[in-house]
Amino acid sequence: MPMKDICRDLTASAMPPVRVRLTCALVDRPGTLLRTLEQIALAGGNIISIVHSRESITSGYVPVSINVEFPDAQSLERARRGIESVGVPVIGAESLEKSLRTVIVLGSGELGDLIRAVEGLGLKIVDASVRGGGSELTARLTLEVPEGAAGHDLMRRLEEVAADRGYLLLSEV
Repeated sequence: MPMKDICRDLTASAMPPVRVRLTCALVDRPGTLLRTLEQIALAGGNIISIVHSRESITSGYVPVSINVEFPDAQSLERARRGIESVGVPVIGAESLEKSLRTVIVLGSGELGDLIRAVEGLGLKIVDASVRGGGSELTARLTLEVPEGAAGHDLMRRLEEVAADRGYLLLSEV
């Protein structure tokens, strides 16, 4: 999800503190991680965890995932700008605030196609049960969905994807 969408979503929900996973592409040189962490600290971020694996170097870059808690969405945006100002690209930002939503899928067709579409939207299926098959399929899917406007947008897109494949998707209100 683009950083601006996360910031907009978190600002709209007004639920500080803001917990996110930032993924950065660090040049494999001494001090690059330190400069990145300094920018997070300057913006008021508190590091929860860091995953830094030099074995995953691609084209001279090391992907680093940093779970951070910021006082608010504006602090997150200041950190992003600061990180990029020291020459480190922020290649992803994901809210750590998620909820579980259950949907019922009714219809016919290849359920595997719909499951691939769900995963293609970035949703995670945490539980599933299926009854029937062929022309009369019923499935219950429990999905991990981001909180706020981003989650609502993903669920709306899921309804559209399901309808395009001939399924009726019933979700919680």
